Amino acid sequence: MSTVREDLERFQHFVDERLARGNDDASLDELFDQWQDLQSRDEINAAIRRGLADVDAGRHQDAFEAMKAIRQELGFSSS
Repeated sequence: MSTVREDLERFQHFVDERLARGNDDASLDELFDQWQDLQSRDEINAAIRRGLADVDAGRHQDAFEAMKAIRQELGFSSS
């Protein structure tokens, strides 16, 4: 889990890179929104990579079997 200081340093680095490329017309709020979007995308991509690694390693279950197990666990009919 990141600390506030680490997040601020990463945001500062992001802003510095944008400014160095001449992208200085965005507001602070816009830059922050862009940075958050990138953070979310990185987290999503990491989750996808973990999921694909699980599938490659055989750690998965057929969706129909999973739904059957959930119905049984909740006491619903299996029909």
